[in-house]
Amino acid sequence: MIIPGIVISILTFPGVIVHELAHQLFCWLCGLKVYEVKYFQTKNPCGYVIHEATKNPIKTLLVSIGPFFVNTFLGILIIFPACLEIIVFQDSVNVFSLISIWLGVSILMHAFPSKQDGFVMVNQILKNKEVHILIKILTAPIILLVFVGALGSFFWLDLGYAIVIYMMLPKMLALFF
Repeated sequence: MIIPGIVISILTFPGVIVHELAHQLFCWLCGLKVYEVKYFQTKNPCGYVIHEATKNPIKTLLVSIGPFFVNTFLGILIIFPACLEIIVFQDSVNVFSLISIWLGVSILMHAFPSKQDGFVMVNQILKNKEVHILIKILTAPIILLVFVGALGSFFWLDLGYAIVIYMMLPKMLALFF
């Protein structure tokens, strides 16, 4: 059974909101004006940020992949208490844990940049004749990963990413403590 993307986005709406906030945050950090933001809507796309274009390929890259870093960090931060409680201390699941898991997984599922983000990078970096070839070579694998991630979402790669983070977090923490 295939679940339409809009249904997934409604069920994981906090992740969509954080994804768009991350784009907006990176616009602000890069000094780009934001013209319009839709944090969530029940149509395609579920959210968007319209901002001024830049000829700086690094700014384009940062704004495009910013949600990966913000959603991953925030998702880990939110899911961490439930992860400790359930997996490390083996306590029973409670309402707080369930909410924390849903919120963390929702945010982690929307960490991957969208295919639209990939097209922005292709147009403003790879197809831009003013961008140095070395920058194109360095960013091309990142852009490829963005498209693989977007395609992978059809095969639940985004959910797999969230579950792997949740399951691996205690093991990663155990290495440091």
